[in-house]
Amino acid sequence: MDSEVFAPPTHPPPILDNDQLTRLARTGSIPIDFSTPLTTSMHELFALLHGYFDESLSSKKSLFPTAEGTELGYYNVANEKEYLTFRHQDPSASATRLTHTAAKFWASAASLLHPILYGLSKSLNIPLAAWDPLLDGCLAMPSSRLEATPTLLRLFNYFPNAGSAECHTDTGLLTLCIGTASGLQVWEPSRDGQWTDVGTQPTVLISKTLQWLSGGRLRAGVHCVVAKPEGRQSIVFAMRPSLRNPMLDLRPFGEPRMVDMAAIRKEIRGSLFNVNATNTMRTAQKRRLKAMGLMHGETDESGQSTDEAGNAGNDEKNGARHAYG
Repeated sequence: MDSEVFAPPTHPPPILDNDQLTRLARTGSIPIDFSTPLTTSMHELFALLHGYFDESLSSKKSLFPTAEGTELGYYNVANEKEYLTFRHQDPSASATRLTHTAAKFWASAASLLHPILYGLSKSLNIPLAAWDPLLDGCLAMPSSRLEATPTLLRLFNYFPNAGSAECHTDTGLLTLCIGTASGLQVWEPSRDGQWTDVGTQPTVLISKTLQWLSGGRLRAGVHCVVAKPEGRQSIVFAMRPSLRNPMLDLRPFGEPRMVDMAAIRKEIRGSLFNVNATNTMRTAQKRRLKAMGLMHGETDESGQSTDEAGNAGNDEKNGARHAYG
């Protein structure tokens, strides 16, 4: 008797069960366990990071020049943190090993977030094919700057006793965060509102654009980084919507219209300040938001509004709705 031949699955297998997907949808974040390939590339990447961040400032800038504001290359926030952002492979021969390892991690991280996105999509009755234009070019690190999408891989080095990030949400679809030490804290609205330190547990966060596409049925994950005496390093993979297909049909998401995704991205980012910019830039961005009526409270010398400082236990009042990472 001839054996039956089955077609391969058209979509990746699920990563989270229904209970986990419900928790992620309601709180905006969830700790996860992941596969051996991702674990291997994570350890390889962290090992190379130590060497890179130990280089002189001029060497770090030379290997990966800053470009597109905070969106590409090496960036230093004085007395706080430094980080390296990849959005495409770098042609520099001197950076081949780090870039190659970053590309391996990118692919592994995307293979984790991809089925999580599909799982959330199924729970919302959104056709899986609706994500194809939004993920175009995002699942593997693009080979050149011309092919780059907004999706990025960012490698942080938070300085001892000072490295931090204010409360914020991310701007894209989903984010994967992994740290070498405690310090990443997530807001837990389902626990009567409290901050939970995730330690070194890999964590997935829902981001602003996914919340918007879901019509508010998914909650963007509010999070922050607190300073640690020993400092910490972290790897952040932010899956953001591709702009290769500028106009997106919203009918699969429940709205009979077309939207310009570049305009939506600009609108979301324009209503927030960047927690990874320098303190001077953050202060200017907060003042702009306040002048636009998008941020309340007086702004002190640190750039933090008094509304934020006096209400650190409430995600609607602690400034997270005004900030992105």
